[in-house]
Amino acid sequence: MKKHLAQFFTPSAKAESNQLIKLAIPAILAQLAQMSFGVIDTIMAGQYSADALAAVAIGVSIFNPIIVFIIGIFLALSPITSQYNGEENKHGVKRAFQTGVIMSLILALPSAIILVSLEPLMWAIGITEEIIPLASGYLSVLAWGVFPLYFFFALRFCNEGMFATKAIMYCSIIALPFNVACNYWFINGGWGVPAMGAIGVAWATLVVWSIMAISLVIYTLTSARYHGFNLFNTWLKPRLEDYTEILKIGTPMGIGLGLEVALFGAVGLMIGRYSVPDIAGHQIAINISALAYTLSLGLSIAVTARVGYHIGRKDPEQARQTGFMGIWFGVFISLFTATCMVLFHQHFIAVFTSDELVFAVASQLIILAAIFQLSDAVQVNASGALRGMKDTKIPMYICMVAYWLIGFPIGYVLAEFGGWGVQGYWIAIICGLTISAALMTHRFNKLTH
Repeated sequence: MKKHLAQFFTPSAKAESNQLIKLAIPAILAQLAQMSFGVIDTIMAGQYSADALAAVAIGVSIFNPIIVFIIGIFLALSPITSQYNGEENKHGVKRAFQTGVIMSLILALPSAIILVSLEPLMWAIGITEEIIPLASGYLSVLAWGVFPLYFFFALRFCNEGMFATKAIMYCSIIALPFNVACNYWFINGGWGVPAMGAIGVAWATLVVWSIMAISLVIYTLTSARYHGFNLFNTWLKPRLEDYTEILKIGTPMGIGLGLEVALFGAVGLMIGRYSVPDIAGHQIAINISALAYTLSLGLSIAVTARVGYHIGRKDPEQARQTGFMGIWFGVFISLFTATCMVLFHQHFIAVFTSDELVFAVASQLIILAAIFQLSDAVQVNASGALRGMKDTKIPMYICMVAYWLIGFPIGYVLAEFGGWGVQGYWIAIICGLTISAALMTHRFNKLTH
């Protein structure tokens, strides 16, 4: 441990830490902006009607597992591009961008078909009858939106591999006012547009995704960063191995992300059988912890790009140093967020509720959320470092073991048989993240030793 910390104070380490922070801050701000889209959608749909809010909630619950898996696949473009960048291989960077764009079309079509075909599933699940047409309409509009969204993903992760995290930040921030304005317009109607409620939220989302995609296209085509790359001037002949590489690296990441998201989803469903204060308190604590997680997630994006870059430069020692630097930065961030949660949790909760019972539950859970901040920060940055090395298969198995073979069973036993209730399921989250953090860090240490 002392050895890793001592390495931070060498001149080369200071220069590398500056590069890491320079990339991480815009990535964090971009994540915060993108997270706010969902918050705005929820607030404005709720202001229109309870049915609109319920339909959006159902639609998002169905859409999220699909999108998380797809994001995992596109994440492969970041280490692929960053390694080409480290090699100073302009032709490889060009091929990565073009392969990503074509891949976005290949993945968008089946996703769209799935989204317009989900109404029978909603009937089978037993969703409230009056909500089904609204939720189905919401998803049908999003089916058109996946085309610009996946196009944005392709360009985003390639740009992040080229250290252009500021571009993603600007594109996300530019879209924010459009999200508010279009939501208000399409939800409530006016200027020739009928009031569409929940379906209006979907149309606003489609506009936002399109603006983000167009903005990033303009940046990619005009940025001096890509002078001499000729990214889209001529199109290279597609190679099957380029697409299989993305799937080989990205599919395990998609599954791994899905397993983590599924743990939180399963915990939410199990808590959904408890009292209203338990459910509401859980939701408040999850929202606050998700905001804190955004800081570490943004850092991990920078870690992936820098580790991949050094691997491309055939400098595994620097890749190792950068990976551990990212993990330690994550520790420092988590200590800050955990301290804020402990000291100011009453102020945070007061933003969401004034109900005494809900407040009491949320207060207890926020303390547990503070505990897993450290594990969450370490695991996301260790997995980001592994991703930079294109190591994704073993991390997928780590997620499976940590979250589902150990974490969730422990939480289930504590909650259902140990009398811990909602707190028992939060222990499942702590256990899963802690085991994942330990195994991911061990894996990175072993590969780079």
